[in-house]
Amino acid sequence: MNGTRIRLTREELYKKVWAAPMKTTAQEFKLSTSTLANVCRKHNIPLPPVGHWMKVELGHKITPPPLPESSGNQQVEMHVRERLSPELAAVAAEFPAQVPIPPELSHALALRTEKLLASGKENDRKLLVPKTGAAAHLLVSREQLPRALRIMNALFLALEGRGYMVSWPKKEEDRLTVIVEGESVPVSMQEVIDGKPHVLTPAEEKHSWRAPKWDYTLSGRLRLSIDTVPYNSHIRATWADGRVQIVENCIGDFIVGLKVAAAAIKKDRLEREEWNRRWEEERKKKEEQQRRAEEHQRRAEFIGGLIKNWQEANRVRTFVRALTEAASQKELPDDKKHEIQQVLDWTTKYADSLDPLTGLPDSVEEFVHPELKYPWLKRGA
Repeated sequence: MNGTRIRLTREELYKKVWAAPMKTTAQEFKLSTSTLANVCRKHNIPLPPVGHWMKVELGHKITPPPLPESSGNQQVEMHVRERLSPELAAVAAEFPAQVPIPPELSHALALRTEKLLASGKENDRKLLVPKTGAAAHLLVSREQLPRALRIMNALFLALEGRGYMVSWPKKEEDRLTVIVEGESVPVSMQEVIDGKPHVLTPAEEKHSWRAPKWDYTLSGRLRLSIDTVPYNSHIRATWADGRVQIVENCIGDFIVGLKVAAAAIKKDRLEREEWNRRWEEERKKKEEQQRRAEEHQRRAEFIGGLIKNWQEANRVRTFVRALTEAASQKELPDDKKHEIQQVLDWTTKYADSLDPLTGLPDSVEEFVHPELKYPWLKRGA
C-alpha cells in the first residue's frame, strides 16, 4: 500500500485534537476530518463538541475532559495514502456503476478459463493451475473457483459493454489484459493465502533442511488486482474481500481503477519517452562537443606539425647556404666539389619535402578534409 505511516501515543493525539480545530489537525496529518475522528473514537480519545472552538474564540476558558484510561495499546498508528496527481485524481473521481453478477458463465474467456482449471491440478498451496497452458489471471482454490469465475465473467462483460477489449492470446504464458484508452493493463484474481512460520515436527528436526519454512492456509478471500501500475504513482491496485465489502460489489470501482491505471501508464510512458528523447539529445550534444574538441585538438596538432616542419625546412636551408658558402671559399678538386654538390642537392630536396609551403594545396586539403587521407575519421567542423 502506497503512503506513509504516522505513529504517536494516545496522549499525544489527545493533546493535538484539543489544541486546534479538527480540520487543522487533520490537514497536518494529511487526513480527512472524518478519518481523524474515527481514529480518535477507535482509541477512546474524546473530541471537542460542536461549537467548542467558537466559545474559545469568544474568550471562554474550557477545560478538556480527561483522557480515559485504556488497557489496550497506547500507540496510535495512522496510514496516510499518497495523493494522486491532479490528472489522475480527475479520472478517479468518476462515480462507479453497479455491475450485476450473472448466475451463469457466458463470456468466451470465462468459459475458456473454466475449461482450463476444471481439470487443473493443485500446487503446493492448494491453488488450481492448468495441467497444460496457463491461466495466470486466476489463481484460486477449487472451492472458490465457481465464485471467482462468476466475478471474472461479470467483469469481462462489463468491460466490453463499456467499449474496452479484453485480450488473452492463446500462446503459452500470455497474460490476460484489458485495453483501456490504448493502454494494455494486465489484471488477475487470486485467493488470499494466510501464511505462518512452520513449526518443525519431531521427525522433521532430524532433517530440518527438508521441511517447509512456511505453512499456508486457504482464506477463502478473493482479491482483484491490477498487476502493472507505474512505480510511485500512488494509485490503488487491489480490491479484496474484507470485513464488510466483498469483491462482487467492487467491480465498478475496479473498472474506474483500470481507467486510472491506464492513464497512469500512459503518463508514465510519455514521461519516459520524453526523458529518453532528452537523454538522447544530451548524448548527441556531448558527442558533438567531444567531436569538436577532438577536431580542434587534431587541427592544433596538425598546424603545430606544419610549423615544426617549416622551421626545420628553414633550418636545413640555412645549413645549405652555409655549406655552399663554405665550399666556395675552399680550393677543392672537381671530384670533391661534385660530392659536395650531391650533398647540397639532396639536402635542398629534403628541405623542400619538409616545407609545408612547398606542397601547400596538399597541406590545406589534409587540414580541411582529413577523411580523404584517413577514411575512418569523421568529417571535421
